[in-house]
Amino acid sequence: MSEKTKIKLGLMPPLSGIVSLYGEEISRAGKIATEEINRNGGVLGRDIELVILDDGSLPESSVHAATRLIDEFGCMAIIGNLLSNSRIAVANLVAEPRKIPYLNFSFYEGSISGRYFFSFAALPNQQIEKMIPYMANRFGSKMFLAGNNYEWPRGSIDAAKRVLLKENGEIIGEEYLSIGASMAEVEALVEMVGSSGADVFVPYFAGLDQINLLNHFTKMGLKRKMAVVMGHYDEMMASLLKPEVREGFFSSNTYFMSLETAKNRAYLEILQKQKDVTGIHPIGNGVLTNFGEGTYVCVHAFAKACKMAGEVDREKIVEALESVSVDAPQGVVCMDRQTHHAIVNSYLAQCGSNGRFAIIENFGQIVPMIPQRYSASQITVPSFPRKRSETLDRGLGFASKSILDSTDIAVIATDADGIILQSNKGAHELFGYSDVELAGISINMLVPPHFRSFHKEAIKSFVASDTKELRMGKRGEIAGYKKDGTFFSAEASIAKFQTENEWILVATVMDITARKKAEEDLTWRATHDALTRLPNRALIKERLENALARTKRSGSQVGLLFIDLDKFKLINDTYGHNAGDKLLIDFAKKLTDHVRPGDTVARLGGDEFVVMCENIGNESALIQLAERINDALRQPLIVENKEIISTASIGLTYGSGATHSADDLLRESDTAMYASKQHGRDTWHIFSSELHERSKQRLEIESGLRSAIEKGEMEVVYQPIVAAQNGAIQGAEALLRWKTNEKNISPAIFIPLAEESGSMLSIGKWVFEQVCKTQHFLTQKYGNHAPYISVNISVKQIDSNTIVEDFREILQKEGADASKVLLEITETSIMSNVEKNISTLEGLRKLGMSIAVDDFGTGYSSFAQLLRLPISHIKIDKEFVDGLDQHENSKLVTSTIIKMAKNLGKKTVAEGVESELQLFELRANGVDYIQGYYFYKPLAFGQFVQALENQNLIASENSDIFTAMYVSEAVDAMDRHTIESLVQQSRKFNSTHGITGYLLYEKGYFLQLLEGRKEIVDSLLLKISQDGRHKNMKTILKGLTKSRLFHEWSMGYWIIDELHKKFDFEELNVKRFGFAELSQDPRVCYALFHSLSRENNQLP
Repeated sequence: MSEKTKIKLGLMPPLSGIVSLYGEEISRAGKIATEEINRNGGVLGRDIELVILDDGSLPESSVHAATRLIDEFGCMAIIGNLLSNSRIAVANLVAEPRKIPYLNFSFYEGSISGRYFFSFAALPNQQIEKMIPYMANRFGSKMFLAGNNYEWPRGSIDAAKRVLLKENGEIIGEEYLSIGASMAEVEALVEMVGSSGADVFVPYFAGLDQINLLNHFTKMGLKRKMAVVMGHYDEMMASLLKPEVREGFFSSNTYFMSLETAKNRAYLEILQKQKDVTGIHPIGNGVLTNFGEGTYVCVHAFAKACKMAGEVDREKIVEALESVSVDAPQGVVCMDRQTHHAIVNSYLAQCGSNGRFAIIENFGQIVPMIPQRYSASQITVPSFPRKRSETLDRGLGFASKSILDSTDIAVIATDADGIILQSNKGAHELFGYSDVELAGISINMLVPPHFRSFHKEAIKSFVASDTKELRMGKRGEIAGYKKDGTFFSAEASIAKFQTENEWILVATVMDITARKKAEEDLTWRATHDALTRLPNRALIKERLENALARTKRSGSQVGLLFIDLDKFKLINDTYGHNAGDKLLIDFAKKLTDHVRPGDTVARLGGDEFVVMCENIGNESALIQLAERINDALRQPLIVENKEIISTASIGLTYGSGATHSADDLLRESDTAMYASKQHGRDTWHIFSSELHERSKQRLEIESGLRSAIEKGEMEVVYQPIVAAQNGAIQGAEALLRWKTNEKNISPAIFIPLAEESGSMLSIGKWVFEQVCKTQHFLTQKYGNHAPYISVNISVKQIDSNTIVEDFREILQKEGADASKVLLEITETSIMSNVEKNISTLEGLRKLGMSIAVDDFGTGYSSFAQLLRLPISHIKIDKEFVDGLDQHENSKLVTSTIIKMAKNLGKKTVAEGVESELQLFELRANGVDYIQGYYFYKPLAFGQFVQALENQNLIASENSDIFTAMYVSEAVDAMDRHTIESLVQQSRKFNSTHGITGYLLYEKGYFLQLLEGRKEIVDSLLLKISQDGRHKNMKTILKGLTKSRLFHEWSMGYWIIDELHKKFDFEELNVKRFGFAELSQDPRVCYALFHSLSRENNQLP
């Protein structure tokens, strides 16, 4: 058949540019369809010749290719284009003006309407309107939408938003990137999506942009967090992705290779036989996507229309195309006469790791519906050629071109119909057209397709009105449309004047993209946390309200986790704010990594975070999540090359829109979190009515604290601190008590609340005043022998910049002896801001007061830091004292602290001593002072003074020690258990009355040394002589000494009979002296006890 008799059909695949990956497949599909037609006799006895030209993936090159296909090759019709911006340009500038049938193979937004345009691919309603509800019902209705900045993504996203809102869903993100987006843009978008809490991500990107996005999305681990559905995801794209990337993504379109239709099987068999095909996907490179399948449909539709027309006439072919039907691989495709868009088949599929798409849903044939974005006044592509007028030909006389070109904004002059007459350099640069290209086209072409009809009517109204100008800013923001199809934000002004009976319109356009971006950044900052990039309190509250509203329809519940980092301030102050910020960022990442898909993580501020969980059936899902988060946070983080473990306290609650507001959930979860703090941190609590009552109580306490001092409800009590060696009172710790008319409130409850509420500063100042008054009284009464008074200072006080001056004034005012005041500050508080606190403590020390480290061993201080502290006393935490009689570790820690303190010249105070065994261990290790219920409970001021009187502290410190020794015979022989019981019974009496000494037992005889005050020792000797377990008692020594032999134990003992376990003394055959014989030489007996007291308290 000669070339002249062939019917030429033009095809514009993207053989280069951003979507070039589809070029070969589209070309191959067109060739296969053409060969099929020609093999079956062609059209009207003539073969079809398919002429293929690259559209370059750009509007400009697409228009050039379309023009060549018509003018150079004589094509009767053209098929194209994959990208919407190219398609719009070809329809506007070529097909409609030149009345050329234009067949579209690519799904798109539905913006084109013209006599010569026919689309054989999906509109949004045939793709998106089924896809969005399915995903919302299955995965959740919070969706993040994003795409390239041109008409297809914007139109499709607009349609998706409308559908989602009908489904009562929530749009939690909408972003647009440039075509050919940089990886930096892609990474920033993925970060935004990852922290959004979306259930479903819906990306509308073209070709390589989509591939880059999906790769990075997977790399960041977001596939686990949300579902992804696309209108542009197919076998070709999947073949370019790794198995772990492509697996699991959803796609909705008209065709997938896995479809079971006869036509599809036939096509794939033909594809398999092509010379350049190595095998059918995923085994080889034989791929057919919706683009190729759409091309196949377009070629067959053209051929069938020619046959229906009966001749090769463009107008008759157009009429035939309006009712054409094609049996395609996807199923039957029928053109809709009214819209010039086809009735197509629609499917939802999911990609497997092997690249095959499994059909999830068959939505069947769907009638096309032009989206609302375009249907209100559907755009008709101009059917007239580029217009020229006399005004255009002669140019405008109102200003020279050089003046126009010197301005930095776009200036465009048009006639009354909006046809561009003249434009300046700013317009060419802004819209991407040359001077020649702009001249003669409608200014409506410079706004997006869906605004053109409205814009055209607006120009008519302006021309007909009495208004001469609308200044920039009066018209509001508009959207500009560049030659490459991309959008931009703009402001414009318009003016009109008459010349030679013609209206001339002058428009000035200013690109405000940078300003819009700045406004968007401000909006983002107003709704997000700048450090962690998570939603902030304002945004999560809005999300909560939306989620609760959805529960009214779904019947489900919304859960909320309130999460607070434990001891964050300490870590922040210890390692610095940079480390604290890094910790918060890492903490935020851990949270987002461990929540469920669709959960939203937000930062409320400081170290407080929340996690919003939708579709909660019961509390078990929340509990599992809380435990998972607690477990994850126990793993160390590396911050500033330091390993830090930061746990969290979590509060849980849940409810529905019928029972709760967003504020209710936030308040309840906060209350539950506070309960976790009170129960030792690193745990979770779920809100209950009991917690609610506690929360109310907490508010009442906080309120009461503000007036407790004025009402006289606060009282300072004193717990004596005694010398370990003799139990004599050496000092006392001032403790705060609060008694209202109704009850006593525990310091464990109100002290932390006072710290949190800020009341501690005024309360602490008042307590220090009371301590100074007490100290002044004691000095007046006892002079230099007055006991010292210790008082706690809080974190809030030590942080205060005025504490040194405040305390100086109080000391002077009350007349207190600063040397008798000991300030206690916890190790944890000191470490909160080491440098500042050391400086503050040094200032307090210079006032004459001493400093003690309280709760030592529970903080983060190092030995080097301890050396720098201006301290004189170390208080051993009750936690270690409690464990002395149970845990070897406690004994080891306590012993180490005491030895370290002695080496540093510091005094040690053991607090919380409640048992004789604890006292025994502490004395054995050489502790200096004892504080605890074993000796004294906290006493009111009067009781404390009475205790001092009873103790007769002055006399006991200045009198000599009375020492006595006796020997006695046991009525009955005693084993170790009996002797230990006897010693235990006597120890409490001895320790409280200042009696120390040592007991020896051998072969039924006792030899004991007692030391203390004379009257007490004499009384004890009398008591022993009357004890029925003793006989033949004889006192062998009485007298005064300057010091004790056994100042560290209340009463030690040694069973000498047990020596035979080390040596066989019987074989030595020497004379044996028992205690009865040895007691005849008191000097030797005393020397024996003396030697025992000098051997580090270790038994031989």
